[in-house]
Amino acid sequence: MSSRQRTSFFLRPAALSVCFCILAAACGLAATESPDCNELLRQAVANEKRNGDSGYYAWMDRLQKPRGVVTKLMVSTPQGIIARTLAYNDKPLSADERRQDDERINRLLDPEKMREKARKQQEDQQRLERILVALPDAFRCRYGDSSDARELRLECTPNPGFSPPNYETQVLQGMSAVILIDRDDRRITRIEGTLFKEVTFGWGFLGKLERGGFILITQSKVTAKHWDITQMKLVFNGRLLMVKPLHIEENDSSWEYRAVPSMSVKEALDYLRKAKS
Repeated sequence: MSSRQRTSFFLRPAALSVCFCILAAACGLAATESPDCNELLRQAVANEKRNGDSGYYAWMDRLQKPRGVVTKLMVSTPQGIIARTLAYNDKPLSADERRQDDERINRLLDPEKMREKARKQQEDQQRLERILVALPDAFRCRYGDSSDARELRLECTPNPGFSPPNYETQVLQGMSAVILIDRDDRRITRIEGTLFKEVTFGWGFLGKLERGGFILITQSKVTAKHWDITQMKLVFNGRLLMVKPLHIEENDSSWEYRAVPSMSVKEALDYLRKAKS
């Protein structure tokens, strides 16, 4: 995925890290003429990291959860990603809501607060990279039939010999996945992952994810040279610390990507105010 810490705009709690960070995998050639599938997966993981776009972008984001919908305008900067809320439940903000949201993002003019935000975004990115690097070893994959000639279909199940090096990669032990790959660009276009068995963390003391959890991720070429996430859908149930119920249900969509110049925090805030005012 993108080198601009694309995952940060989801801003999910740390408890979700074990179940949503399956953001990269790939393959290469047609089934009848391809070399080892997992070796292609390993090469494609390297390609995803190597081809990360170093530019800066603005885009729209709509996050839907059971309690409501939030729509934001996002912009990436050298300091991190900044977002301005535009609507709650698809309705414009009231004057008081607008004031509160502007106060929230204005606090990022404090360099220390922006550094803290960037640090959390970097931690999210590092969690994703741990998942990314583990995929070729965590899965055993085979080629399937794709309904689109522009894509390759990869069907993956857990490798029983895989020993997860961290909590993030433990979720892969109980997940099967279907991955679609763009033939020309060798980039991910779709990942569907399903938990076919319960996954526990810390022998069940830290938490567990129940069978039936589901993740859907789509990625597209959103500009002439830039690939990015266009949808992430999550449905997971489980428990934290043995007793606290865990329910994750959200659908996040992103669109209207456009390249922007490198901006300071102040310039980015001005851009956000003017772009959708």
